[in-house]
Amino acid sequence: MNFSSPTSRIEDGLFLPEDASLFTRLRVAVRALKVLEKRPDDSIAAPLLNASLDGDIFQRFCSELAKSEDGRELLTTRPSLQGSNIDLAALGRLPEGTLGNAFARYFSANGIHPFESPYEVRNDVDYLVKRYRETHDLHHVLTGYGTDSLGEMELQAFVAGNLGLRTSVLILLFAAVLRPHGLPPFWKYTRKLRAAYRRGQRCEKVVRIRYERFWEAPVEVVRQQLGISPLTPA
Repeated sequence: MNFSSPTSRIEDGLFLPEDASLFTRLRVAVRALKVLEKRPDDSIAAPLLNASLDGDIFQRFCSELAKSEDGRELLTTRPSLQGSNIDLAALGRLPEGTLGNAFARYFSANGIHPFESPYEVRNDVDYLVKRYRETHDLHHVLTGYGTDSLGEMELQAFVAGNLGLRTSVLILLFAAVLRPHGLPPFWKYTRKLRAAYRRGQRCEKVVRIRYERFWEAPVEVVRQQLGISPLTPA
């Protein structure tokens, strides 16, 4: 399967041709990352960043999912967690401590809105990239990592350990060198990143999880079922 742009914006250099070389993929990824530094929710740069570096990884996850009944159902029905497809008001009415309630509270507490992306889903890889983007905020809820700059870096380290995404490694390197958004020097939070990476290695692969089935379950129970260990100081 070719991993070309799920969408593009030529004026920003955000275009990934079919069968692009490694150099081209890195160049496009860096350009996408620079856009995301200024506009973290950019609907073109975000999926393109993953497509540039991790298309083969998502393809492998698609192949693995296709071997199980639950995985095939996920790829066939393609459920969405975009803002237009979830009822935050209804989730907020669930008992306190449940995943659905915690998810709804997360958005109100941080003054943000659920992920939205207009890009076209052409195949299972596109869908899984989109699904990964949609579940980013749920990963914050389940891991307990904050939405500040350091919390975002911890979540990227967690994902690097869990899924092996090159995108997450690039983001961590980019942050270590440029220190955007007031990040402290890299050496001051290296231990936290190491702990997050190892934590991600030990739990269920996050792209396989049908979170919609857990809305009414207590957050702590969901964490236990997925093998997400308690968050401890690094």
